[in-house]
Amino acid sequence: MGAINPKDTKSNNNKRVMWLTSGLAQAMVLLNGLIITITAFLVFSYFISGMSTEEYKRTSDEAGRALVEGISSLENSMRVISSIIELSESQDHDFLISNIRRNIKELNHFDQLIWIYEQKPGMWKFWTILEGKSNTVTQAKYRLVPNEHFINSLVRDGMFDSDEMRIVSNFEGMDYYQENDDPSTMVRSFSFIKPIKGNNMGRGVLIGVSRAALLFDQNIISAERSVLRITIRDAESDQRLYHMMRNTKAQSDENKNLQQQYSFFVADRQWDIILEFAKKKNVLLLEKIPYIILFFGLVLTFIGTLFVRNNNRQAQKLAEINRRLEQKNYELQSEIYERSRLNEALALAERDNRAIIDAVSDIIFETDIEGTVLFLSAAWQHITGFEIERSRGSNLFSMLHLQDQEKQRNDFEMLIRGQKTAYRAFTRLRISDGTFRAVELAVSMIRQDENKNLRVVGTITDVEERRRAERALAEAEKKYRAIVENAAGGLYQLTPEGMYLSANPAMARILGYTTPEEMLRAIKNANGMVYPDIEARKSFIQTLVTQEQIFGYETQIVRNDGERIWVRENVRVVKDEQQNVMYFEGSMEDITKRKEADIALMEAKIQSDMASRAKSEFIANMSHELRTPLNAIIGFSDIMIREVMGSLGHDTYKEYAEDINKSGKGLLKIINEILDISKIETGSHSLNESEFAFEEIVQSTVELHNSRLKEKDISLLNHCTNLPRLIGEELSIKQVIGNIYSNAIKYTPNGGRITLFTNYDTDGIFRFSITDTGVGMNSNEIKKALSPFGQLDNALDRSSSGVGLGLSLSKAIMDVHDGNIEILSEKSIGTTVTIIFPANRVYKNENNNTEEQDVLWQGEDV
Repeated sequence: MGAINPKDTKSNNNKRVMWLTSGLAQAMVLLNGLIITITAFLVFSYFISGMSTEEYKRTSDEAGRALVEGISSLENSMRVISSIIELSESQDHDFLISNIRRNIKELNHFDQLIWIYEQKPGMWKFWTILEGKSNTVTQAKYRLVPNEHFINSLVRDGMFDSDEMRIVSNFEGMDYYQENDDPSTMVRSFSFIKPIKGNNMGRGVLIGVSRAALLFDQNIISAERSVLRITIRDAESDQRLYHMMRNTKAQSDENKNLQQQYSFFVADRQWDIILEFAKKKNVLLLEKIPYIILFFGLVLTFIGTLFVRNNNRQAQKLAEINRRLEQKNYELQSEIYERSRLNEALALAERDNRAIIDAVSDIIFETDIEGTVLFLSAAWQHITGFEIERSRGSNLFSMLHLQDQEKQRNDFEMLIRGQKTAYRAFTRLRISDGTFRAVELAVSMIRQDENKNLRVVGTITDVEERRRAERALAEAEKKYRAIVENAAGGLYQLTPEGMYLSANPAMARILGYTTPEEMLRAIKNANGMVYPDIEARKSFIQTLVTQEQIFGYETQIVRNDGERIWVRENVRVVKDEQQNVMYFEGSMEDITKRKEADIALMEAKIQSDMASRAKSEFIANMSHELRTPLNAIIGFSDIMIREVMGSLGHDTYKEYAEDINKSGKGLLKIINEILDISKIETGSHSLNESEFAFEEIVQSTVELHNSRLKEKDISLLNHCTNLPRLIGEELSIKQVIGNIYSNAIKYTPNGGRITLFTNYDTDGIFRFSITDTGVGMNSNEIKKALSPFGQLDNALDRSSSGVGLGLSLSKAIMDVHDGNIEILSEKSIGTTVTIIFPANRVYKNENNNTEEQDVLWQGEDV
């Protein structure tokens, strides 16, 4: 065997490699071509099938939406017409029909509109609101005649008693007939029946007769030749209300036809719509495109396989192209990244802008040229209470008050047409609770969106609180002006130089003028004309500027007629922001009569004081003169009782001497009390003060009257604790305690009870109370008991009645000690007399607190 040439082997290997590479490349081209061709075929088939389906669905949706909108418009028209009739108070037929035609634009959707009402029980009448004689479609063959038989059938079916709207398609004469030949169209009339109960003419119904052919644009049928059949039927009764059938060859091919069915509610009935379509020629042509693509794909794959070898020659060129493509791809990726970054920044800016817009207290809105709301800021929900998503898509003017809608809509349309610039208007906006809120509507600009559609932008400002505040301010100003004008006292504003800036009528009357205007013209400088004492006036102004206000200033002024009168003024200083005095604001009251009365009263008081002092001095002198003989009578009667000079001889004389002695002592006590009161009234009584134990006074007083308690079988409950040491005149205090304790015994019946107790106030005031279960007193009797010589009738103890100086003297003594006496009493229950010592009269032991003091003395119950 010969040797193998390495070059030949290398060449063969290269050929084999090239062959394998070429075969692999051809196989890959063939395989990839088949995959791509089949994928394109499937993709285009799916895409074109979806396009045709979407085309028929769009046409079906447009037809269905047109019919649904027509039915909804018809139903809304019935409700609006019934509302107009219910709210109308006029019985003028022409006026009512004119009002309906002015407010309802869709009347051409009705063949007839008839209102049947019960004028009297059992007596029915009707008004023909609309009788359609011509229409855009053919004339209706059915005509409703509201005769007696027809009305009775409505009554029998309860049409007048229901609250809901009904739809009826089986009235007598509502036949199913052919309306057109090309295309073949069958129709049946139907009626809306809406009960009316609010009108003053009585109950009734509104009947609107229509046909399905009036509900949507018939051009849809003529324009869309692909629509083969449209059927509308009542789902419950299975009656056809409308049927259109086109006589074409496409009908015979059921497999190529498409159907779409809708269901919706009309009043109280459910209607079904069935639409049938034939495939259009352009759609059939599109369906052949995938097969054309498959054919050309296979051809191209075969051609690509044949030319695969040529690809090696252009490898370098392709490599360069790939390199450039990679570069472009890198640049494209960079551009995509940059766009992504810009989109994120744009989204962030939109969020920021939205946050700023939502932070504004006013509502920012955007509508189309029809007034349909497209955008609302967050303030909408805050002001109206409606959710934004719920309100978006609604008509802006339907949310306004009914009285404002027409004007605002006209202004809006003028703005759209360029006949009006941006404007502001006050109106009323409905809120969620059903009421209306005062707002300011501002339509500011018209812009174009990215699709070149016109958009209207504006704001809504809540002015309800501002309107209320303005009304309240106006009312307050009115009330303030009325108060100033009708004030009994004079009110004025006066500059420091003496010029009156303003005055009310009362001020003019005080100064002797007829009107404030006359006064302001006449007085050029009040400092001298009104206030005669110029130096005193200057001093007053200086004091006023320093203190900034003065109340109750009394002075003399000069009236217009020259008369001097006394006035009382309250004045304050009014300053500006730099604290400079602008003017004085004050009030003036004429006190001439009161001043004269005060002077007269002062003179009378002086005379009264002189007479009282003379009386007291007379009583004091008489008391001194009376005590001298009384001392002799008491002394000699005492000698006779003790028989110092010898026996009287007869016991009767001794009894007479005891009576003389007792009467003399009683008369001496009365004279001493009169003398003490006189001293206190004349101010000549001086206290002989000392520190003494209050416990000893109480104990001695109880022991002194112990025998009288036993005589009347009166129980004594002594709850006195923490009795202090007092600072004052011990003899006078003992006299006060004795008088009050003696009165308690005197006015307490046999078997009664007297209670003694003490307590301290938080501020250190000491109270000593004596409570009895006696006859008690009313308020008038308490005043009488505290007055000098005020003696009450005591049926319990006639023998011990005095002249009525005990309580009055006791109160006078306590007044001198800066204390007081309080009396609480009720008829047939008893009396509590409390002696009050001020804190400065209670001796304070710094070593012991009040709570830690031992009980000094507590008497036993008697």
